[in-house]
Amino acid sequence: MGTDQLFTKTRELVFQALELEQDDGFADEAALLDYLGDAVAWYLEKRLEYLMQILYQMDVDERVLQQAFSLENKEPANICIARAILARQKKRAASKLSYKSRNTGDFFDVG
Repeated sequence: MGTDQLFTKTRELVFQALELEQDDGFADEAALLDYLGDAVAWYLEKRLEYLMQILYQMDVDERVLQQAFSLENKEPANICIARAILARQKKRAASKLSYKSRNTGDFFDVG
């Protein structure tokens, strides 16, 4: 599994989960994180309950969310949440790619 392939799959999963229009114009993970931070900020301001539902469906660690909203947290909440989303979707992408590469044969192939 290549790094480019993992990044592409991660990006696809992020855009799909947040119902964002697919865009392949991101050079790297930092650019994607920046864009994702803006999207999360919009969700926090306009559709907080829906964002929480999405995060629950993605199985983002609740402790990360608690930390993001903590008064002791120095980093903006939208960036913390964006990092958590990116990490979770990257893990999902790696699993999907790994599983896909192991199951390349036909379902009925017994060989």
